Amino acid sequence: MPNPALDRREPQQGKNGFSNDKGFTVIELMIVIAVLAIVTSLALPSYRTIIEKRQVTSGAEQIKAFMSAAQLESVRRNQPVSVNYEWNGGSWCMGMRTAEAVADADCDCTISDPTNNDACAIDGALRVVNYGDVTYPEALQSSSSLGGADDNLVFDPVRGLILNAETANMELISDDATYALDVQVLPTGRMNVCNDTVAASSSVPRFESC
Repeated sequence: MPNPALDRREPQQGKNGFSNDKGFTVIELMIVIAVLAIVTSLALPSYRTIIEKRQVTSGAEQIKAFMSAAQLESVRRNQPVSVNYEWNGGSWCMGMRTAEAVADADCDCTISDPTNNDACAIDGALRVVNYGDVTYPEALQSSSSLGGADDNLVFDPVRGLILNAETANMELISDDATYALDVQVLPTGRMNVCNDTVAASSSVPRFESC
């Protein structure tokens, strides 16, 4: 039976006493680095595209959910509920409040004190979504045309219709304007998210054009 200790082979030695086993040469290492650099440069635009799609999609869905909540609140209370919007070029906010009539539907979503008469609050609690609350806020440049004289819309408590406007529109645009989604509220109260192909160069999959 062979003795493992005696059968163990020593590494072969080269002319200078060094092992013939070789690692990477400098040239091979440079080739590997170059290939990695090319792969990384190709992957970055694709990764950025994925992020931008998520940014506008997440923002649009959150805005639509806020609008839907206001509409349902109006029906639940059997009372008009308004959605108010303010945009300051880089930051924006939306707020809701109950209203006895369209004339007193306006509120200021920048006010943080719910006891303020002009605050967007219901039952003493702020009902606001703002720039910082939305996922990926850095992407959401925005413009709006809610349709009302004070940049607001009012939901009818009986049928969920818009009382004071035609189509209300909230637009969210990605950082470099590659993608743009509009959140639309039709006069019937129906809500829709669609691609704004005028404001952006590409479309987000699964959403139709506005």
